[in-house]
Amino acid sequence: MINIQRLFQNHFASVEISAEELRQFTEDHLGKLKALPALPVNLIALLAPTQTAFDAFDEKISARTTLQATQSGGTITKDEALQLFRTTVRQREGRVKDKFGKGSGPYAEFFPQGLKEYNMARLGQISGLLERLITAAGKYQAQLGPELLAEFTALKSTFTNARDGQVDTKGELAQARANVAATRSVLELQLGKNLLTIALHHLGQPERAVDYFNQSLLEDPTRNNEDKSRDKPQG
Repeated sequence: MINIQRLFQNHFASVEISAEELRQFTEDHLGKLKALPALPVNLIALLAPTQTAFDAFDEKISARTTLQATQSGGTITKDEALQLFRTTVRQREGRVKDKFGKGSGPYAEFFPQGLKEYNMARLGQISGLLERLITAAGKYQAQLGPELLAEFTALKSTFTNARDGQVDTKGELAQARANVAATRSVLELQLGKNLLTIALHHLGQPERAVDYFNQSLLEDPTRNNEDKSRDKPQG
């Protein structure tokens, strides 16, 4: 028997969905919406509010990542440093690819060898690679926004000053996590609205769901090892 109440639930408010998984899912969803030809007016209307909600959420994730890096800078280990670097670069590569295309000249300025060079980087290579990213992010700041440049700059500063002692940013980090949770709630509700609106438009055609959503991006437990519950609002 159908459970009508499930249609009223916030399907994206699950502690099993990390902030990074939701970010990648939304980025993919927006890409699919923009790529579909001849979208009807009711679906075109979803683009602007979804992009706005996503941009706010993405900005707060970036701010939290920067603070996490700063807080751990004084005691950062080799493995932690490499993981932080690789995770950040993987997250931001999608933005560059989405804006310019993977085979473009600007993309090559960031990733001349794709992600392989960054995934295999040793700790001693990180500073030089970040300098390249900072230069490219500064050059294309108008297209990519100032947040990307700020994030790469902060990350490089973290590694440069790692031996100068840990910076106490616990209060700021708590606020940054609260900001992620608040903007996430807005994005979750917008995605729920999108899901219902698109489902109504294609009622009786469940096979069309894949044209708009990649559910596997929310289901891969190996994608992100962060404490997922901390991204949710408390209470």
